[in-house]
Amino acid sequence: MTKIRENGILINIVLLLVVITSIWGVMWSLIEWGIADQKYFTNQANLIVAITVLLFFVAKNNNKWFPYLAAITLINITMTGIIYHVMLATPPISFQAHLTHTLTPILYFIFYFLSVKETIKIKQFWVLLIHPFVYFIFFLVTGPFTGFYPYGFMNVSENGLGSVLQFIVLMMMPAIALLSIVLIYIKNKIEKTIKG
Repeated sequence: MTKIRENGILINIVLLLVVITSIWGVMWSLIEWGIADQKYFTNQANLIVAITVLLFFVAKNNNKWFPYLAAITLINITMTGIIYHVMLATPPISFQAHLTHTLTPILYFIFYFLSVKETIKIKQFWVLLIHPFVYFIFFLVTGPFTGFYPYGFMNVSENGLGSVLQFIVLMMMPAIALLSIVLIYIKNKIEKTIKG
């Protein structure tokens, strides 16, 4: 890993690819469906990836808050890829869907573990749950009034509030928490090994 980190060309290629795919995904969404399309978690995650890598690019990664943002971005984009491919994808999958649900998550994952040197403590894993939690709560509160739920598993009118809450509280949030802990643990182990 140390040798890969020392290869500035490889790091810059990954950084450039993440910038391109995330911005492309965000712009495609905005041009094709407008600002309202940002209500989907995928588009928010891709926007956060674009912001994070651009901040890294302009050397804001030395700020104390950057490791938190980078880790939040990691869990959001990882969730985007996993949830889409496990629960939502139906063939044929379009290029746009692969760009935002497959390519950007993979590239950001590589970018995070290669380029982001600072990490957060495992006990701070709860910070990574804030965005998904607020996202779920927002649509559970507004959905009954607007009739809009971004994803079928969140649809209270079809599934019932009890079932949706049970799924989110007992399955989704613990799974996200566990994934956050595992990713932070792996990142800490890698950084400890690199630093000796």
